[in-house]
Amino acid sequence: MWNFAALGPRRTQSISGGIRGTEPFHWSGDMGTFSMLAHDVFNARMTGPIISDDHVESLFRWIDRIPRMQPPPVEDPAAVERGRALFNDPGVGCATCHSGEKLTNNATVNVQTGEAFQVPSLLGLAWRAPYLHDGCAATLADRFDPCGGGDAHGQTSQLAASQRSDIVTYLDSL
Repeated sequence: MWNFAALGPRRTQSISGGIRGTEPFHWSGDMGTFSMLAHDVFNARMTGPIISDDHVESLFRWIDRIPRMQPPPVEDPAAVERGRALFNDPGVGCATCHSGEKLTNNATVNVQTGEAFQVPSLLGLAWRAPYLHDGCAATLADRFDPCGGGDAHGQTSQLAASQRSDIVTYLDSL
């Protein structure tokens, strides 16, 4: 977790499992390319020397090859399948934004958690607590508490506790 004076608390987004194709970067989506991000970090934040485009591309290729951590073993395959069905149910709406190969549509969306933020990939989610941009959800189950944006972040208030648990089990399996 980081606490930026101008932004407040931010947790670092995962870079494992490939980041190419998830542009724009940063929670706010203000870095349209990896080159913009690299120069911001190395030159502006770290006050380092200007890095060449070749070095930026090499760094991007290296980061993009960091393997995704494999999910923990599934203890209840039936709960995973029930959770997958709920996740993909248009009435719940998770897959509206968390879609595609990396489970992100790369959009910047306001889900009533403070401002508009990039939709993160959900791959490897079990290893990335705390959750949300500011880490307010210590567990995946806590994502369904008020810090998770309520029904602006998927239509989840109508779900029974067992259904939310199934979705968490599915998310842990990714």
